[in-house]
Amino acid sequence: MKCSGLNIVIPIRSLRHGKSRLAPVLSKSDRHELNRRFFVNTLNVAISVVGMKAVVVVSRCPEASEICQSLGVKYLFEITRGGLNPALSRASRIVGAWGVRKILVLPSDLPMVDRNDLCLLVARAGRAGAAIAPDRWLRGTNALCVPTRSTFNFQFGFESYAKHRIEAGRCDIKLVSLPRCSLSFDVDWPRDLLQLSSFQLTHEGWWNR
Repeated sequence: MKCSGLNIVIPIRSLRHGKSRLAPVLSKSDRHELNRRFFVNTLNVAISVVGMKAVVVVSRCPEASEICQSLGVKYLFEITRGGLNPALSRASRIVGAWGVRKILVLPSDLPMVDRNDLCLLVARAGRAGAAIAPDRWLRGTNALCVPTRSTFNFQFGFESYAKHRIEAGRCDIKLVSLPRCSLSFDVDWPRDLLQLSSFQLTHEGWWNR
């Protein structure tokens, strides 16, 4: 059963040039392949939650556009200046104009992202008003479900978990937190890649699910 009443918005920069902090352990071509795998995996999980017509990718990456076209999901070309947060605000306004009540912002670098946990996050947001999934350190934001018709300003970046909670209070939106293993693990540094490799060894076939 699909979750209704929301769109999943996936921002992605460059598949070819992303994850530069992994350069000490991965070549440029390997980082490209890793980014591509993460992105496609995230898209497939998002589609399983809301269906392909309710998935929106925000990017300037031509390769990401081609992948979206092949999977039948919407591609919103990023035209805003100022980085991720203005791009997400624009996406929220556009999706809201389509009559969609909520968006779930989902980064593309959550290799263990799980359909059931995303559905739980959406359900919690439905009951409370909004929901957030923090990273392992309770500092970053790895998923965020908020209403489209609000004055909520996205705060992705340094210490975004605390900033999103403050922003929700400013907007008088009840924001519940949902720490889940599948949503808390992202890959930014070489040590994260080592942990991911260890997980793969103990979960045979996970990567090709």
